[in-house]
Amino acid sequence: MSISLPTPGPGSASAPVSASSGFASVSASASVPEPDAAGAATDPADPSGLPVPDLDDLRFQPLVDAAKRALPERVPEWTDHNVSDPGVTLIEACAERTDQLSYRIDRMTDRQRSAMFRLMGITPLPASPARTVVEFSREGALPSLAIPEGTEIRTGDGEDAVVMRTLAPLTLAEGQPSGCVEAVEQPVTHNEVLGIADGAPGGRFATSQRPWRSGAPVAAPPFGPPLTVWVDRTEWEPVQTFAEAGPRTPAYWWDDAACEVVFGPRVPAASGSVQHGDVPPAGAAISAEYTAYRGGKGGVPAGTPLTVASPDELTAAVRTVLAPAQDAEDWRQALERAGLGLAPLRRAVTAADHEQLIEEHVDGLARVRVTALTRPTDSRVPEAFDVPQRPVEVLACAVAARNPSRAVHYYDDNGTIRARSLPLRMPDMEDIGAPAPPPAGETDDVPAEVQQAKCLNAVIRVGESLSTLPALRALRAEQHPRLWFYGQHCLWDGGAGPREIRLEFPGLPDAFRADLDEVAVLADPGTPDAYELFFFKGETFYHRAYTVGPGGRGFLPRPDSRGVTSRISEAFPGLSPQCQDTPDAVAVVDGVFFFMKGTRTEPALWRSEDALLHVLLVPRTEADPERKPTAGEFGIPPDVLTRVSAVADASRLLGERLGVGPPRYHSFGVTATVRPWSSTEEDEARARQAAERALRRFFHPTAGGPDGRGWPWGRRVHVGDVFTALEPLPELRGTLAVGLTLPPSQGHEDDEDIDDDGGGRPVTSVEVSDGGLVLLDGVDITVARPED
Repeated sequence: MSISLPTPGPGSASAPVSASSGFASVSASASVPEPDAAGAATDPADPSGLPVPDLDDLRFQPLVDAAKRALPERVPEWTDHNVSDPGVTLIEACAERTDQLSYRIDRMTDRQRSAMFRLMGITPLPASPARTVVEFSREGALPSLAIPEGTEIRTGDGEDAVVMRTLAPLTLAEGQPSGCVEAVEQPVTHNEVLGIADGAPGGRFATSQRPWRSGAPVAAPPFGPPLTVWVDRTEWEPVQTFAEAGPRTPAYWWDDAACEVVFGPRVPAASGSVQHGDVPPAGAAISAEYTAYRGGKGGVPAGTPLTVASPDELTAAVRTVLAPAQDAEDWRQALERAGLGLAPLRRAVTAADHEQLIEEHVDGLARVRVTALTRPTDSRVPEAFDVPQRPVEVLACAVAARNPSRAVHYYDDNGTIRARSLPLRMPDMEDIGAPAPPPAGETDDVPAEVQQAKCLNAVIRVGESLSTLPALRALRAEQHPRLWFYGQHCLWDGGAGPREIRLEFPGLPDAFRADLDEVAVLADPGTPDAYELFFFKGETFYHRAYTVGPGGRGFLPRPDSRGVTSRISEAFPGLSPQCQDTPDAVAVVDGVFFFMKGTRTEPALWRSEDALLHVLLVPRTEADPERKPTAGEFGIPPDVLTRVSAVADASRLLGERLGVGPPRYHSFGVTATVRPWSSTEEDEARARQAAERALRRFFHPTAGGPDGRGWPWGRRVHVGDVFTALEPLPELRGTLAVGLTLPPSQGHEDDEDIDDDGGGRPVTSVEVSDGGLVLLDGVDITVARPED
């Protein structure tokens, strides 16, 4: 049997479906209009013989053939391309549907297409201006000269000259012959008659060019481009909608999709037709004034000479084209762009959206990074928190919130809760010996009440004595007692006795009043007696700001705080699934939370509910990336900072908080021993210079990294990166040894490992904060003799 699918119109295929080998397949036959003697396609079924336009040459059989030709490359294991194959059946069915849809789309009028674009939010983009770097030069006497912002420069004196204006002031110092500044093309003002009104409602009048309007997000975006419309000599006002316009309101509406000025329509209603907005009288001239860019005609290639309006002694030329001028989009280009982004971005939902908006609408930036800064700068785990130093199964971990020097782990030893005290130090630190003993009058032993309960959930304390004098240590111990949590109760060192957790912490949610997993304390660095307490249980935790009560025994909720319950996975991003649920212990050291679960210990930063989203900016610089950066080279110009803040604030989501500024730059030094091809002074000097230039480029914030687009955000530096930078150099025969150093100013002024010559403290790697970059400071290249 066969089933004929309906043919939508001329130029479409009629594909009978037949049953073969148990599968339905679409025949490759197609009904195509035959061309007449003149070459025009005609419909054989049309007795009049009138020519029918060939609306589309994308038909059924060419689609099937193209799909089959692609099969050997895309699916080489698919070898049966006969019509009986089920896969070919699907190809032919898709080709038939594509043929039908293509035909119907080609029957769409311009007005229908504009209406569809309007419903989809797709608007063709106007022509965009050229942005360049212009170099001003002068000869003769060279006194100090200030070139103000907005200085006009042009490519000639005729009407077709491209006019540009500088975007920032430029000062040529005394004796300085030239200087560079960014400039942007200026739009052309169009004042044209759009047409003559015929007195009918809903009149539409198209402009010859698409008016320009900036696509940068603003807090209160205007409706339509800056456009002035006159009916005869009377100016009419724009409206966002005719819904509230009266029958005599002189108003127009701008159809951005169709690029037309629209006047008030007559709308059918139950009581009869209602006019919204006044109708221009018949014979009235409709005119408009707007600005638009030249598009491709406004392009100025590098090296183009420019004429300076004033002062006369200056000459100018285009040094670099930052963004070439672009022509206005037609509907096909807009539709192609819609397949990628649907519509130009106006609102930022993700961090990538913020980055795209800032890069599109703010010039003068080399790199943009939007991040929550969720990774600790130093992701190493202190040895006190790692196995085998600590027990595998930990009941609780006590670390002082301020001035911690040791970690005390409590674990179950055959029904007895025991303590293990370990010094807090990083893996690469020298052994500092046994941990300091507890203060006089204090032991790490568990209180009798806790031992009798055979349960310990958490131990916290806000401070730790650092004094070596027994009297002072006892005094500090009295000021910073520990608080023990077990079951439904908690107990202070030296307190009156156990109390229920709900009574000690009023307002604590019911779920956190017993059987806690852990309690952690984060000290407020700005207030000595202020702390944030974290009560962990299961996958969630509760936190609130407290102050220490009189005598050091008791926490009082801060009046300006409120308690919040959150999920561990959301507030501590980066944790593994194991540590996100029921952690064994949580300790806080220098603001970093260390989650312990079994043999795992993972560091994480707390991201509060009102935490900032950081917008990190690296400005564009014309300096040589193979030279040492000057002081302030990566400072953000105030005007750039203002524009970025405006774009970020206008595009952010409601309730989102943004902080705009530079990233954190981590300075470090490099030492390397290289071997040139010969021991001549010229080869040694060439090898030393080439090595330093290669290293400075490789670690440069905007031109470094493996891909040459800047050092990756937040990536630490290893000694292997130094080898990677030096190995390709043709001036070097080999690299014998390399090293990394940190400057003495980074908290290690008294470190005995610091080189006597001020070269810095040797390290195996340079830790870089989340969203941070590196700056190569000192470079010490030693040239080895060939015989070494």
